[in-house]
Amino acid sequence: MTGAPEDQDVFPVSSGQERMWFMSRFEPDLAVYNIQFWLPIDRPDLVETALAGLVRRHEALRTTLELRESGVVQVVHRSVPITVARDDLSGRADADAEFRRLAQEYAARPFELAAPPLWRMRLVRTDADGWRLICVFDHSIFDGLSVGIFMTELDEFLLAAAEGRGPDLPEPAVQYADYAVWQRERLTPEFVERELEYWRGRLAGIPDDTGIPTDRPRPPVRTYGGAHHVFSLEPELHERVEELAQRSGATTFMVLLAAYKVLLARWSGRYDVVVACPVAGRPVPEVEPLIGMFVNALVLRTDLSGEPGFAGALERVSRTLLEGLDHQELPFERLVEALAPVRDPSRPPLFQAQFNLVPGEAAGSLTNGTAKLDLSLELNVQRGRMYGRIEYATDLFEPGTIARFAEAYVRLLEAAVADPARPITDLPLFGPEERERVLTAWNGTDAPLAEPEALHRLVEEQARRTLDAVAVCGEHETLTYAELDDRANRLAAWLGRLRAGPETPVAVCAERSPDLVVALLAVLKAGAFYVPLDPGYPRARLAHMLEDSRARVLLTQSVLASALPRGAARTVLLDREADWAGSAGSGSGGGAGSGAGADVSPHNAAYAIYTSGSTGLPKGAVISHRAIVNRLRWTQRAYGLGPGDAVLQKTPVSFDVSVWEFFWPLITGARLVLAPPGAHRDPAALRDVIVKHDVTTVHFVPSMLEEFLAGARVEDCASLRRVLCSGEELPARLARRLAERLPGAEVHNLYGPTEAAVDVSHWACHATVGERVPIGHPVDNTRLHVLDERLEPVPVGVPGELHIGGVQLARGYLGRPGLTAERFVPDPFTPGARLYRTGDLARRREDGAIEFLGRVDQQVKVHGVRVEPGEVEAALAGHPRVRRAVVTVRDDAPGGRGLVAYVDWAGDPSALTEELRGLLVKRLPAAMLPQAFVPVDSFPALPSGKLDRAALPSPAGRGGLGGEYVAPRTPIEEELCAIWRDLLGRDQVGVRDDFFDLGGHSLLAARLVARIRDAFGAEIPLRRCFELSTVEDYALVILEDLLAAEDGAGAPYDETGADGADE
Repeated sequence: MTGAPEDQDVFPVSSGQERMWFMSRFEPDLAVYNIQFWLPIDRPDLVETALAGLVRRHEALRTTLELRESGVVQVVHRSVPITVARDDLSGRADADAEFRRLAQEYAARPFELAAPPLWRMRLVRTDADGWRLICVFDHSIFDGLSVGIFMTELDEFLLAAAEGRGPDLPEPAVQYADYAVWQRERLTPEFVERELEYWRGRLAGIPDDTGIPTDRPRPPVRTYGGAHHVFSLEPELHERVEELAQRSGATTFMVLLAAYKVLLARWSGRYDVVVACPVAGRPVPEVEPLIGMFVNALVLRTDLSGEPGFAGALERVSRTLLEGLDHQELPFERLVEALAPVRDPSRPPLFQAQFNLVPGEAAGSLTNGTAKLDLSLELNVQRGRMYGRIEYATDLFEPGTIARFAEAYVRLLEAAVADPARPITDLPLFGPEERERVLTAWNGTDAPLAEPEALHRLVEEQARRTLDAVAVCGEHETLTYAELDDRANRLAAWLGRLRAGPETPVAVCAERSPDLVVALLAVLKAGAFYVPLDPGYPRARLAHMLEDSRARVLLTQSVLASALPRGAARTVLLDREADWAGSAGSGSGGGAGSGAGADVSPHNAAYAIYTSGSTGLPKGAVISHRAIVNRLRWTQRAYGLGPGDAVLQKTPVSFDVSVWEFFWPLITGARLVLAPPGAHRDPAALRDVIVKHDVTTVHFVPSMLEEFLAGARVEDCASLRRVLCSGEELPARLARRLAERLPGAEVHNLYGPTEAAVDVSHWACHATVGERVPIGHPVDNTRLHVLDERLEPVPVGVPGELHIGGVQLARGYLGRPGLTAERFVPDPFTPGARLYRTGDLARRREDGAIEFLGRVDQQVKVHGVRVEPGEVEAALAGHPRVRRAVVTVRDDAPGGRGLVAYVDWAGDPSALTEELRGLLVKRLPAAMLPQAFVPVDSFPALPSGKLDRAALPSPAGRGGLGGEYVAPRTPIEEELCAIWRDLLGRDQVGVRDDFFDLGGHSLLAARLVARIRDAFGAEIPLRRCFELSTVEDYALVILEDLLAAEDGAGAPYDETGADGADE
């Protein structure tokens, strides 16, 4: 490396300077890349003299960056103004706090990179004898190692000035600009490609982020707001770290970095850990004494999977670091360009966490209120003691979270150096006090289990209290409590004659109606348990459920009977009451409950509900009377229904929410209001029912609540007092919107799987709800534990799998002992008890409330319906031309968040969607149908060989059948195309386009039905939407409907498009 001619003042920029220039243009109003610190000063009168010497010595301190025709260049000025402002705070009681405030304000001003100098200083007097020099530099001329050089040389210049001599410092052999020229020459295409070959291999399939759960949702665009948290390590710990480093053939840096990486893995649950470490970037001795921007970022990726001991993790981290150092000369910006990660304005590319160990005594730290990354840990030694400083993004994290993170780092490090062989998954992150709090204190939910514990007995008790009060309001029929109890007694007696008693499954398949309510209650009165079947399910699925449950009896309605599969079950028609009503001799005038059948124990089954199964077949979760009674009694204690209340029953009977919708009002004297069949997907119909019956309590899946609130005249539902949400994550904005539109209604967020009697946690939302709505605290007699893979509790803020214990647990799955043992495991904290492994990822908040974070496995919820992608994949595999299928949920699915099927297809590409949808419609419920089918030739894989789901192609625009556009030809088709364009957000819709190919899904189908009703007065059952395909198909059905309705009172709908006239 040689020096440039003295008369040259314009030079190329280094790669680092070019990056800093770009960032200054990208965020011109932020001081993100300022470097700030303070130094104690004894001779403030000599500071400007000393600075003048430093500026003469280091060209970087006289350098600016400019954009010229040739590109960005650095300009070295012969001189720059040197002024040091002064402030005197010595007379103030709050001098130190005011110094911090003033320093942050001073450091928060960005530099204009073309205006010299790119640094500023300020002297502040904080007491009678003490001065502090605030130093702020732009990163384009300064880096971390420059701080030490600046401190050392400033001291020498100050001492020399005080002694009246020149500084005792050798002249630099080269200047920073010489390094920039040398770097440009060194980075030949061959050199860059050779380095890139290594980094491409190391960073292939790199995770998008750290996986650290944030306290607030990540904003779509980074604000760079930041703060820092300072902590310290005991001297004994520092010594033990150095001892372990020596024994392991490692360095102190490596031990501390390994502990940081292990903590990130434990905190996030991800063991593919990416952390950046700054390296000096001074590859030749000539530049070592220079001030300037040399630092480079090494992106260090370590696989910590397989439960290694800390010593093993240290070895992996050390190897990664040493390999990275061998390839450190490739500038970070070149790496970003080559790897071309998806540019995301919400996060920096390639890494979001950083680690550094600053050698030597550090300067006084300052903050300017910014953070470059999500999380950066810097350790340094001051006055013989090691201190840590965590800089963090305030958009993402609360101070308390970072404080706990720092405590966990120290605790983990202490345990690791004490026993390096200890598995990293066993290293403690918190102490016994917090362990007791998360296991016991926050699970103090014991409540008395009062008699009776049989669900139907609670209904009978209420019926005796309110015989003549209205119990059930159907679309065409109303039942009092006495009438409901009487009819249920009659049917229960008939079931008894059919040998339906305790532990006997009875299938119930009926449209929402008083008949359905009578059937459910009658099954319980007979001592049996009910297995609900949704009439809208495909015949094959219903056949499986009937066969798998071994139902002895099938209760259904005449209109449905012919379409149901024939099996071993004896069929009883609910609407042919004469067949069974006379069987209970005491049924008339005997009083409530007088005709009831067999007694049951609290542990007998009350119902079994089938949910999606990963093996390709649904599985039936069996719930006892004790479990559901506990849930209902807690609900009543929490929300207090009374005779003046009305609960809307709109959830299909095959979903567990329907259980409390049916029975909660019936055990409290309230009215059970039944939505008409199909109305649960029609916001306008629901509004009308709520208004008509003065409904006070309703449940919504959040996605349906969104649809409901988007409708007109929601404010008419002023009778609503409680809106309960579950089934999906409740967005805070939706809770706020509901509070704005229906201010008289409370909003409650509930959570629970079918395997634990509907709901196990609760949270009351308020108008001031934060940015995330938690699932809250456990209900009575229920324990909630957030555990790691070893069934050990995790600290507050750390994600783990949510486990449920207590009386509400299902007994297991019908006929599936293996699966039952897999999902219901021994409770390690309560001898003899069980825990249900939910598969849900969750974490505790500081107040003990639980937040839902997602899934541990691939199970998803779409519009509130639990879906195992494996079940959809298994159904797809039944097609002879499907070689392999992968189903996943995508936010960019056509029509919004939903399922997308990726298929290695051996058939005609144009037939892919039509054939596969036709197959699935016969086997799966509508909500489990993918919104798009994407053909793929091969599936992307991670280096481990596992499927790389993140690399699957976007389904956007891939739904169509591939046919040519055919324009609408009639007024009906024109109107339908307009409706589809509006619903699907499409610019063009042809008459042969498929509704689901274009992004339609079950909720949009419900809106389509409503729009067709409004436009044509035609009533198309929702289930027909999954049979019809194109605008052409719909137009034909609508025309037939209109013609059938034509009674001669007026001219028929003019399908020709000509203007009609009276004759």
